[in-house]
Amino acid sequence: MKSLIKIVSSLLFFLIVAQPLIAQKSGEIIKVLSYNIYHGENPFHAGEGNIDQIAALISELKPDLVALQEVDSMTTRTARVYGAKVDLIQKLAKLTGYSGYFAKAMDYAEGGYGEGVLIKGNGITETQNLPLPAGGEPRAAAWVTYELPSGKNIAFAGTHLCHQFEENRIAQVEAVSLRAKKEKLPTIWVGDLNFRPESEVYKSIKGSWKDAGTLPTPYSPTYGSMEDGARIDYVWYDSNKFKLIDYQVLNVTYSDHYPVFVTLQLK
Repeated sequence: MKSLIKIVSSLLFFLIVAQPLIAQKSGEIIKVLSYNIYHGENPFHAGEGNIDQIAALISELKPDLVALQEVDSMTTRTARVYGAKVDLIQKLAKLTGYSGYFAKAMDYAEGGYGEGVLIKGNGITETQNLPLPAGGEPRAAAWVTYELPSGKNIAFAGTHLCHQFEENRIAQVEAVSLRAKKEKLPTIWVGDLNFRPESEVYKSIKGSWKDAGTLPTPYSPTYGSMEDGARIDYVWYDSNKFKLIDYQVLNVTYSDHYPVFVTLQLK
């Protein structure tokens, strides 16, 4: 009887203690969200702000890292929508409890316009100005060195590539890739990239980079109609360092884009 009790006790110990250790060994989970927020205004209802709804979505999903595109900071455009100039990233940070960082790509309407990131916890942030060999609107990438609960660091970047010239987009993809190589960390980069999967820019992305929304994932447009729109928003990850767990395009209409929500596991 005593032997049976010992066996049962050993099994209970395994279930209670050993199983979590095995789960931890299998790699940490990282959830990321990318969303073009249309400068904080609902495109289908002019003059109506969309920040409260986006904050509620982030609070519901609880991503570790959020990249936001078409972000205004203290512009007259935000004053028209909200009644006073607003730093949209800091407003979202306050509403969600995240840390916020604004990466200005250019001066606009008495303020700034560019990229934003929200971070669950803390991270080291930096702005990368992207090349414009064909001219056009300035572009930037917001970089975060993010510390996971285990103490390991990963790199995360959010960007919005040129909408005018393919030459710019190719150069900008290369610049982000080179920066990732320099970081020498497991890297995820995301954003509104303004190209489709059949484009030359897409084909130029080589090596271990993996598109989280590629087949066999069902094709889901991220801009325009959910039925026949374009897929131009992406989450790219280093497939040598991460494993894809889940990919979703969320059918919410706070912007003219749809949020892309991805769960990855560090290998």
